[in-house]
Amino acid sequence: MMAEPLFGAMPGLARNFMPFLVYFMICLVSFVISFYMALKIKPTRPKDTDIIADADLIFSVPMYSGLSILAILGTIEGLEEGWQFHWFGSRGHSRHFVMLYAAINLIHVPITLLKKQNFTYKVLMSSHHAISIICMMVGLLNDRMYFFGAVDGICEISTLILTIFFIFKEGLVGKGPTIDALVTISGVLLWLSYLVFRIFLFPFWLYLYIAEARDHYEETFAAVSHVERYLYPSANVFLFLLSFHWMIKITKGMLKALNIGQNKSGKRTSKVKEQ
Repeated sequence: MMAEPLFGAMPGLARNFMPFLVYFMICLVSFVISFYMALKIKPTRPKDTDIIADADLIFSVPMYSGLSILAILGTIEGLEEGWQFHWFGSRGHSRHFVMLYAAINLIHVPITLLKKQNFTYKVLMSSHHAISIICMMVGLLNDRMYFFGAVDGICEISTLILTIFFIFKEGLVGKGPTIDALVTISGVLLWLSYLVFRIFLFPFWLYLYIAEARDHYEETFAAVSHVERYLYPSANVFLFLLSFHWMIKITKGMLKALNIGQNKSGKRTSKVKEQ
């Protein structure tokens, strides 16, 4: 069986255009509301506060909560089905996850460029958004393979925890000993979530995809477009490497917060501090 054209035959355009537009407008309105809230709390924030970053944190809590729920439900639905549903299923929570995810990423492209971040961060995040948007849009246009998107989407649990961590760390809900404790707790949870929902998750995705493509080659891998064949797994390799890069930074930050591997002067030592 010959593969479809580069991006596929796009039978999902008519079906998914209006629902996706609704999701996009919901995201756009949500960010406008979040930006207004960031402006309202600006007098309580430091003078050099990045309002776009504050608005993004506020916006991200409901958005990534919704993504996480849809990803979990879509994955559970798919695991109860067989490989046919994984590759060609076009119903359920996983479809709505893909639409919401694509809409959020489209909103996040200008946010990433406008935030006060270094150039390397903007390049990495913009690349991440671009690849993700292409993959999700191809899924919507071809109206299939939503399950694989939902499995990947479980990683957004870690993004939700990251958002909560920065809300505490940046003082959006105040300062004090309780907030400091919550920063430490959310930092540890962030490390655990990155380990489970990214470092372990992306290799699992690749194993599942490759195993089904191997066992049902003609009905799966040979029957889909070139983007679905090659960009989907390549995107997961990229996400794994990106997550590994961030995992190193998160680990260093967590060890510093827990006072592990430092002496009284704050310099790192070769021994773990005794409890």
